[in-house]
Amino acid sequence: MHNFNNFKRFLGVLAVVASLLVVATILFRMQQEMAPKLSVRKLPLQVDVSLQKFHYTETKQGIKRWELTAERADYNKQADISYLSGVIMLVHGAAGVGDLQITAQRAEYHNGTRDVVLTGDVRGKSSKGYQFFAPRVDYVAARSLLKSSERVRMTDIGSELEGTGMEYYTQTRKFKLLKDVSAVYRQGGK
Repeated sequence: MHNFNNFKRFLGVLAVVASLLVVATILFRMQQEMAPKLSVRKLPLQVDVSLQKFHYTETKQGIKRWELTAERADYNKQADISYLSGVIMLVHGAAGVGDLQITAQRAEYHNGTRDVVLTGDVRGKSSKGYQFFAPRVDYVAARSLLKSSERVRMTDIGSELEGTGMEYYTQTRKFKLLKDVSAVYRQGGK
């Protein structure tokens, strides 16, 4: 009889422990579902910092020279380059020449030199109405120069120029096509 009472006690303790485990499991799962799930995406290789909605303004002697805006920026510290996507570069003109807005799918911003390499459907439009189009344009900050070795097309009211290679000084708005230039002029701007 003594063994039978020990067995009943053992079953009672086992039932209490099992009940506590079931309750603990239910509470644990409920707490996991209530906790907010924070997902942090992994950065690509060679990227130290990644930002959404990037904006940079370059000033010289207190005057805005240009602004660079991007949907996304990935910074590589070792190369000292920011890789941008969804890019708008706004170049402010000096002494009434107006602003120039350049859009591109991608860009590389070289932090040390402040040079910008714009690629992928590069389009420039001035506040005066003329436009240019190219697959790639480099901005050389030290010279305030937009340059390209690619085929470039420029349009203005009534005229269209096309050539290979371009030099465009952003502060004076002097524009030069370098070779294989063709021009179309339509009288009356039609």
